Amino acid sequence: MKKIISTLLAVFVAAPLLWSQEAKQQEWNEPQTGDWAIGITFNPVSLGSRLTVQPQAGTGVNGSISGSMAIEKQLYALSQDPVLAFRLKYRYAENWNMRIALGFSGSHINYTEYVQDDYSVLQNPSSENKVSDIVRSDLNSGNLVLGTEFVKGKKLKFTMGFSLMYAIGGGKLSFDYGNKISALNPIPTSMPYSGWINGKTAALNPDNAAGAAQGIAWARPLKTNNSGIHHGIGVAMDMGLEWFFQERISLGAAVTFSPVMLTFQPQTFTIMEGFSTKTGKVEQYNLLVSPGSWSCLYGTENIGFQISLNYYL
Repeated sequence: MKKIISTLLAVFVAAPLLWSQEAKQQEWNEPQTGDWAIGITFNPVSLGSRLTVQPQAGTGVNGSISGSMAIEKQLYALSQDPVLAFRLKYRYAENWNMRIALGFSGSHINYTEYVQDDYSVLQNPSSENKVSDIVRSDLNSGNLVLGTEFVKGKKLKFTMGFSLMYAIGGGKLSFDYGNKISALNPIPTSMPYSGWINGKTAALNPDNAAGAAQGIAWARPLKTNNSGIHHGIGVAMDMGLEWFFQERISLGAAVTFSPVMLTFQPQTFTIMEGFSTKTGKVEQYNLLVSPGSWSCLYGTENIGFQISLNYYL
């Protein structure tokens, strides 16, 4: 009996000591001041409202190019977290992190299409020779987020952050044509996406004053800068939880929103080319769309939900 009592007493005395030692070990393994963390963030809410810069999987590339031209005059609103971003955090105080995140997306499309070889048809009307027209689409978007984060707790931590966000988005189209413009062929065969415009009927610029001044009746684009690269700067806030499911590894979930965002669009224009009856040569001119625009978004409607995976070094 004495041995049993002695054993039980030893267990009851040793257990708290072992538990205390394990607790200290766990506390020691908690992120400390001076620690770094690397991770990725995912914001599924941004999928439905971001600037689309990649063709959807399973869709035709030509449809993406056509869509890029259809929205070329719009001012994009850049207001939310990137869909996917790489993030770096630094624990500079007991309950405070500095963080930086970079997210980007884009596409470069080199689309080629056969068209009739006008020179061969001129020599032989039954000719079936072809030449190639090429349209290149460059679309990009990105977000750089710099901020600070307050954390409180052990395995399950409460987080609250404030950040400055810089965003870019937009792009351009450029064209290379197989059939050149000349006095004998002032309106050569071109792919449908080139969008020949007439000085009197062009929907984009009905008067076509710049082209008409040079004696150009018909023109096609060489480069569109109608969407341009938009710049945005704003503030972002978030609040959520961070759960350490393994030592030094955590999952985070936070509600985010951007209460204020300013967006700036540069001058928008298209470089056109056409045959000039005044000079007898192929001339270029700028078809102006806008001298530049800006927007200011404010309120609590720009809401996102950010999921993160973090590893503390």
